[in-house]
Amino acid sequence: MRNPYEILGVRSAATSEEIKKAYRTLALKYHPDRNPGDKKAEEKFKELAAAYEILSDSEKRREYDDALAGRVPSGAGRRGPSRPGGPAQAEPDVESMSIDEILRRFGGIFGGEFGEKIHRSRGAARPGYDVEVELEVDFRTAALGGKVSVSLSGAVSCPRCDGRGATGDHPECPTCGGSGRTTAQSRDKGQFFTVTRPCPTCHGTGVDPTKECPECHGEGTIEQTRTVNLTIPEGTEDGAILRLGGLGGAGTGGGPPGDLMVHLRVREDPVFRREGNDIHSEVPVPMATAALGGKTPMRTLRGQVSLTIPPGTSSGAQLRLRGQGIRGGDHVARVMVTVPGNLTPRQRELIEELKKSG
Repeated sequence: MRNPYEILGVRSAATSEEIKKAYRTLALKYHPDRNPGDKKAEEKFKELAAAYEILSDSEKRREYDDALAGRVPSGAGRRGPSRPGGPAQAEPDVESMSIDEILRRFGGIFGGEFGEKIHRSRGAARPGYDVEVELEVDFRTAALGGKVSVSLSGAVSCPRCDGRGATGDHPECPTCGGSGRTTAQSRDKGQFFTVTRPCPTCHGTGVDPTKECPECHGEGTIEQTRTVNLTIPEGTEDGAILRLGGLGGAGTGGGPPGDLMVHLRVREDPVFRREGNDIHSEVPVPMATAALGGKTPMRTLRGQVSLTIPPGTSSGAQLRLRGQGIRGGDHVARVMVTVPGNLTPRQRELIEELKKSG
């Protein structure tokens, strides 16, 4: 496996927030739920998980950096001369080692997980992944707020074992006690190392194989399609993101679920246009009503109203309805004076008289 910094595409001096952001972006891209049946994406996702497990843990990251820099961590087997006056044992040249060699020599640091096949350890709680979806809502719902539903497919906590991956009162593996790992001493060129590897009995799950949940087969999660009801806040704008805690992918080993992030897209309306908290629309007004004044029906976000047209209103004039916009904003109606297509002789006569009077 490559350098974890290279895997996540970050600098070795990257902050924890930068590492977390890079991991989330790539994990979302290569997650098995988004790439069903794609083995390359699955392996990439496992590689990302392995790299993030090292770099998200400050202690493991420090020890890994020390190893790459040639600073052998304490407990990794660093020794001075083998005996008084005897030849000194040379420190391993970590910079020239491959990742596999680093793992072999310093396996105890990383718990034997980095470079191995990533497994879901039920012996330790792991939080679920965040789920991101894009949802289109109509203009009126975004402006005034409302309820919408979204269908999600993904991992949820297994109801039979409550996400533990095993049934019974004591589901822990009897060999490793539920940790998923075993520890042994190893000797290499006169140096002793503590090497940690996945438990041979439970294969790193931490669960007694005889008590594995038959519903989820020890995973702690099952795939399920569910409907989530969302509340769209009043005045929601296009591109807004709703973050809903605990509605993402289920955690394993009793870990908390991830979050659901909904990217909202507001559908354009054929009548209304938004400017800040004001709503704009065009209102057709008969020529006679514009000239003499009167009432004309008008559609607003909240329903039909009767708009008062002052006498002598010209086309293009803007009339403001207070409080009919968003969050106390106004509705601005732009008057569009309409002229009959087929004038009767009497209408033509009246217009000619009006024209002459100037």
